[in-house]
Amino acid sequence: MIDQQRLKQCLPALHKDLYTDIIANATYEKFSSGQHIVRQGAYLDFLPIVLDGVIKMYAEEDNVQFLLYYINPGESCIMSFNHLFVQEPINFSAVSEDQTLVMCLPVRKVKEWFVNYPSFGKVIINDYQRNFEDLLRTTKDIICFKMEDRLIKYLCKKSNLSNTNNLHLSHQSIASDLGTSREVISRITKKLESQDILIQHKRHIELLVSDRMIA
Repeated sequence: MIDQQRLKQCLPALHKDLYTDIIANATYEKFSSGQHIVRQGAYLDFLPIVLDGVIKMYAEEDNVQFLLYYINPGESCIMSFNHLFVQEPINFSAVSEDQTLVMCLPVRKVKEWFVNYPSFGKVIINDYQRNFEDLLRTTKDIICFKMEDRLIKYLCKKSNLSNTNNLHLSHQSIASDLGTSREVISRITKKLESQDILIQHKRHIELLVSDRMIA
């Protein structure tokens, strides 16, 4: 359980009575790196809000996995929120990027808070806008950019999320996130290494550029 001060830091500007109600009804789950929070095809009975760590959202179609977006501390997943009102199997999966603490809000209370507290509805709307913009960027990247450019943007994003230039990523995991093959990623990383954009070590990739340098 977290106290009200910690909750206010994570979710500012809610009605004061709502903080008490959230603490009284929320449950908490800890996930290790690479652990699934939810899997595509399951049913949801809670709204996840990240308190610590980062969650990767992805979908899978015809055995091809592709990255949707990330959820950072203080954020919820609007795709999860949608499924709270329509009881259908979810069409996405969520996996923890590192040690992650998730606050789980029960569906019946989420529906109640959405109606009774405009400040809670505003949080949901803001998250919807953020998720929508993330999906637009993902779609734009797929349509408008070559795989080489997408890979650089992906590595910069990973670097920003983990706050390090040393990325412990396999070529296969990168390929899965970008919806391509391991062979394609291996070929491009060799090219990027020759351009001094990255260095491939035995167990990690060292990124030599930042998103500001490639903007």
